[in-house]
This record gives sequence, C-alpha cells and structure tokens, in this order.
Amino acid sequence: MTGIPDIPVHLVGRPRAGGLVVPWITPATRDGGLYLFGKIGNLAQYRCLTRSLCQVCGRRLGVRAVLFARESDLLHQCTAEPAVCPPCAAYSRRACPMLAGRRHRYRAGDHPGLAGTPIAADQVLRQAAPVERWYAVWIRDYDVVDHPAQPGTLTASWQRIPPLRIRPLAATA
Repeated sequence: MTGIPDIPVHLVGRPRAGGLVVPWITPATRDGGLYLFGKIGNLAQYRCLTRSLCQVCGRRLGVRAVLFARESDLLHQCTAEPAVCPPCAAYSRRACPMLAGRRHRYRAGDHPGLAGTPIAADQVLRQAAPVERWYAVWIRDYDVVDHPAQPGTLTASWQRIPPLRIRPLAATA
C-alpha cells in the first residue's frame, strides 16, 4: 500500500500525522511538536491494559479484541502491546508499516524526536534488527501480568484464557 488508508468514522476526531491517525497510546515530544510513532507511553499503556481500553481509539474494548504480537511474543503467550478493538485492528493492519509488512528492519537508532534520551535495553537489542513476523491474536479477555522474560514490563497475557484464533499478518522479510 502506498496511499493513506481510509480512516474509520470513530477515529475522525483523533489527531493525525502524515495523514495517519495518531493512536491514543502514542506519546509526543515534550513540546508536543512530534508524535513518536512506534513508541508506547508508559501511563497510557498501563491504562489500556488495566482498564481494557483500545490503544488506538482509547475507548473501552468490547466482547472481542485483537492483540498484535510478534513471533517471540507467541512463545510467552503475552505482549506488551495493549489490545485494539476490531475496527482499529483493521485500520492498524493497513496503516502501521510494521503490521502491514512495509518495514523490514527496526530503526538503526532511537526515534529522531528523542535524540539524547537514554534508550531502553529491549530497544537497543532491536536496533537495525530484522522485524519479526506479526500476528493478530483474537481474544475475549486477557490477564495483565509481568512479562516472564522482562520483569517489570506489563503485558496482556492469553495463557490462561485461550484465544479465539491466531492469524499471521503480512510477511516482513
């Protein structure tokens, strides 16, 4: 996809950058001048996970939701990415370059808007690394747990609550 995807009606009032909807969970630089796509705001992540809010529109999730998980997340049956409602999942699959398979490597450095800010250890490991394949994990519910391999990182887990289905997204390699 080279064009900008149609924006769902319920997202029309959300801020945009480059024609794309800025997810509710996406932080901005301190001066508010640049949205940090690919980053997750810690407080927003916590709120989404603990209050069952969609990370894109910020609304309460319904009876079904989608967790976007990397291949390595499947091993632990959890992801730090909060869930999205089905309409936001459909939009995100088209709009997000990672989910749509348009990016094949992570950034070589941190986000340009964060120059001089310390980088988290898990992000250092991904710098310039090939992107893992992404999956849509359709769920009814999830548990909020500490990541088994990254203590202190909250995740949405489907280990106790079997998912409705797991589907691979576009190939990234």
